[in-house]
Amino acid sequence: MAMGKETAALRAHYDALAGSYDGEANQACKRAYAELIRRVLGNAKRVLEIGAGTGKLLSDLDAPFKVATDFSPQMMVARKEECLVHRATANAEQLPFQDSTFDFVLNVNLLEHVSSPPQVVSEAARVLTPGGRFLAITPNGDLAWLLELLERLHLKLPEGPHRFLPFDELAALGGSLFRVEEARRFLACPAGPSGWVRWVDGLSGKGRGWGLFQYLLMEKR
Repeated sequence: MAMGKETAALRAHYDALAGSYDGEANQACKRAYAELIRRVLGNAKRVLEIGAGTGKLLSDLDAPFKVATDFSPQMMVARKEECLVHRATANAEQLPFQDSTFDFVLNVNLLEHVSSPPQVVSEAARVLTPGGRFLAITPNGDLAWLLELLERLHLKLPEGPHRFLPFDELAALGGSLFRVEEARRFLACPAGPSGWVRWVDGLSGKGRGWGLFQYLLMEKR
């Protein structure tokens, strides 16, 4: 299948960043992502990360079977992983795995880059076992203006081609395939030690929260 111009441009963008991406990523965000994933992982044994890039989120999980995918070949090559994580170059909208292969699927900062977020969710449902969980973390599209400003000020990594998802659009992605467990905004202040970041997020109390990022946790029906 031939790639569209935007898809090719996105792949080229992340291929070029592969060597430095993980080292330049926001450290407070990386810690918050890892804490969230560990909290919701449960007893999952077979974990898939879609759009894993060069990150080490999977490496820190205890699950015995872990697979990292990304559509950027250079991102996969640049992963400095111990042998416990399998790697595959793959399109998030057409995963090369059989049905019911995994019991936990996650993606971080991916949905804003795909042509069809519902198709990614549909593919996640296909490869998940019944009762398996899906976690998506993505920038808060309701604050797109601020995220774009931070990028212009070089306070965040460049996104490449993207469309940030508004919170309500993210929260509605499960459709009939999933039951939503949590949908929340977080990382109101993505800087400083973990305790500080959690304290600032805690000020919003229960409910949808507030912050530069958002996440959706769902269980496959």
